[in-house]
Amino acid sequence: MFVFRLFSLCLSVITTLTSSISSESKTLLTCSKFHFEEKVLEKLVRLEHKMELFEEKMKTMESSMSKKLKRMDEIEKETETLTETMLDKQLQIETRINDSYQEIINNFKTQSNNETTLYGEKMDSLFDSLSLKSQTLSEAEKERERKIVSMQRDSHEEHKRFNTSSDAIVKNFKVQSNKTLQELILQQQKDFNKMLAKRETVAFSAHRSNSQTLSSREKVIFDGVWTYVGNGYEPSTGVFTAPHPGLYHLTAVLMSSDKKDLSLYLTLNELRMTRSYLHGDGYKTGTFDVVFNLHKGDTVYIQSDRSQTIFSTSDKYVTFTGYRIT
Repeated sequence: MFVFRLFSLCLSVITTLTSSISSESKTLLTCSKFHFEEKVLEKLVRLEHKMELFEEKMKTMESSMSKKLKRMDEIEKETETLTETMLDKQLQIETRINDSYQEIINNFKTQSNNETTLYGEKMDSLFDSLSLKSQTLSEAEKERERKIVSMQRDSHEEHKRFNTSSDAIVKNFKVQSNKTLQELILQQQKDFNKMLAKRETVAFSAHRSNSQTLSSREKVIFDGVWTYVGNGYEPSTGVFTAPHPGLYHLTAVLMSSDKKDLSLYLTLNELRMTRSYLHGDGYKTGTFDVVFNLHKGDTVYIQSDRSQTIFSTSDKYVTFTGYRIT
């Protein structure tokens, strides 16, 4: 193939040279013979140089192709060797797998036969045990039925005895209760009348519908009254006076003016018991919530400790409430 390409190339060069010489021969009529030969020689030299370069390239290509062909032969041999090795290994693996599988099957059969025999023996033993237990349970069930019959008979007799005794007790109780029932009712009525005489209801709830300017030690006047039972609270003075001794629950709600402080005391018999102090921006609310054991005539009221103002409107922000617990 390479020789054929080389021969074709040579023919092409000769044809080109011939055509070139033919074309230039027409100009020989005007050129000297020496000049023509010089031209032809120059072209032959160039052609020869090109041929040498071409031959070198062809040699390089032949060498490269030879190396590649040789490498391909080596790769082919290596591939064949690798294929044979893999086939051998695959055959060995298949042989080992078959041997192992057969061994597993044999072991499984042996173990299965052994376990089947063992389980058969256990099942026989279990059946024997169940038969024995079933017989025992049957005897126990018969004994239980005999005891139930006996208990029912005893219960029936006991029930008869209880009914007889109960009838006697009821008759006895009726006789005794008829004698004491009237006495008990009379005694309860007397005790109830005494309790009503001792217990008297006391309750009040008052409020303010406008602000009040206070001086030091002045009382807060809750002039509006919602609830007034037992004659204990005086709305003109703001003072609650206990009309009866007992336990009293007393509460008060107070509000300061905008951005103004408010300091008040809850006073029992002119003794300051607890203080409410309001401080800061805006309207603030304070409360009193106490339980006192009061004697008859004890007084309770809210008192100021400085010149200040309590804020209230028709919404009734300020209240004073109390009632007797016992």
